[in-house]
Amino acid sequence: MTAGLQLGVIGSLALSVASSVAIVICNKALISTLGFPFATTLTSWHLMVTYCTLHVAQRLHFFEPKAIDGHTVILFGFLNGTSIGLLNLSLGFNSIGFYQMTKLAIIPFTVLLETIFLNKRFRFFNINSVLYLN
Repeated sequence: MTAGLQLGVIGSLALSVASSVAIVICNKALISTLGFPFATTLTSWHLMVTYCTLHVAQRLHFFEPKAIDGHTVILFGFLNGTSIGLLNLSLGFNSIGFYQMTKLAIIPFTVLLETIFLNKRFRFFNINSVLYLN
């Protein structure tokens, strides 16, 4: 891996973590401190900003779009929206630390569900990585 590419990957990961933490802190302030009671509205704002950002990134050729069947897109959208909505609701009732623990618990739970219901098999390295994160 070249130094420039490695620096880009590290920068992208750092930006991802920083933006995620900033979003959580802003959401907590909105819900708890300012009394914003609409977790579903907050979720729709998140999804709209994500859509717009990805649309701009696609126009700037940061990535190449892939064709996906409509059923998969609808299912993913429903599950993603539900997940974000429930996480925002959780953030309103719990501390940021508990919220982050819940968010991290989603990863092994998803692996478990895919193993049980989709008969998907994961390599030892992947499972070990998930256990290390948690």
